[in-house]
Amino acid sequence: MTDFSDMLLVSDFDRTLTAPDSSIPAANLEAIRAFMERGGLFTVGTGRSVPMFRPYRDRIPTNAPLILYNGAAAYDYDTGTLSGTVWMPTGRDLLEYLTREFPELWLEVQGVDAHYLIGEDPAREAFYRAQGVACKTVDLDGAPERYHKLALFGKFRTLTVGQFYTGTPEEDARFTDCCARIMADWPMLRADRAAMKIIDLQARESSKGSAARALARRLGRRTLVCAGDAMNDASMLLEADLAFAPADCDPAVKELGCCRLVRPCAEGSIAGVVEALEQLKSSGCLQKV
Repeated sequence: MTDFSDMLLVSDFDRTLTAPDSSIPAANLEAIRAFMERGGLFTVGTGRSVPMFRPYRDRIPTNAPLILYNGAAAYDYDTGTLSGTVWMPTGRDLLEYLTREFPELWLEVQGVDAHYLIGEDPAREAFYRAQGVACKTVDLDGAPERYHKLALFGKFRTLTVGQFYTGTPEEDARFTDCCARIMADWPMLRADRAAMKIIDLQARESSKGSAARALARRLGRRTLVCAGDAMNDASMLLEADLAFAPADCDPAVKELGCCRLVRPCAEGSIAGVVEALEQLKSSGCLQKV
């Protein structure tokens, strides 16, 4: 039986661990349990916040701290404590800039207790109710002045996350331009495309990659294995000793040149990762990592 006791496996959540419809393939759950039974440590590294991941916490087996907010914090749901926290070096001035410069996008502060939704939008509120995420609609004066992560969204049209993964070429270009403008005006920040119509904002020094490597060191794991599908996973994939991506990942992820491709996410990408690790172990290739 393959021994994974030297490994930490960190998986992105949306469209890596989940299928496009946000369901979790049974093959992934079975593979994660088998991986942990053979000594491996498994966790999720996601851009989701504490409130947004909470509905899934008990459905996914993990045996290592969760990496949330794109690496800006780790969270222990059992104790309710944060660790490895990186706060954004900005306050309300950034919120004012974003609402002024990008009025067609929906801004939110993703806190630990709730998402603070800037501006009233019934469709957005309905989306979060359907997702089981605690949220509060506020004006700029009611938003937190200290935060780990912000997000900008396109128009809310349905109750599912999948609505943000597709759009027109014009929408794609607009979000690309927004990222470039934000980083030019606020060089202390990083703007990542979590999906075609989602921009994640956080401190430049925080990333999934640095958080995953720090966690592997803290847990004494020699080999860091990471899986992800989008460019907000890039730092994690480039940092990993072994990187994997679903076959239907963002084309830009394939262009990174560091990932082995496994099954499409609907077919159980993480099960594909564990299968690939078994094959690499049996062939002796992992001794070179």
